[in-house]
Amino acid sequence: MDRKKLATIIREARGDRSQGRFARDLGVNPGTLRNWELGDSEPSLDNLKAIADATGRNLLELIAQLTGVDTETLPEPKVAEDVMAIALRLNKVEQFRLIQLLVAQMAIHAGIEIED
Repeated sequence: MDRKKLATIIREARGDRSQGRFARDLGVNPGTLRNWELGDSEPSLDNLKAIADATGRNLLELIAQLTGVDTETLPEPKVAEDVMAIALRLNKVEQFRLIQLLVAQMAIHAGIEIED
């Protein structure tokens, strides 16, 4: 993992927030965030996911960027079962949200209005 790239990505995601505030937003200790920004340590996979979320990327895109892998080579889901394999790894609340998002998207395509 390219720690310099990671530090740059984290600083960009942090924007004008303090390290302390951004650390709290990510759910980590400010010292931990400082170490990431200095390149002294690397985040766990869960923390990389939080960083990816904070930057508007998905985890695979962030890891590809940090390791120099071309995102064009990332696997794309081809059938519903590919997406389902990922969805089953979500917790129940996120699975329910996914269903809501899918229904809303289908309604848009069908021209149906759904009340909140």
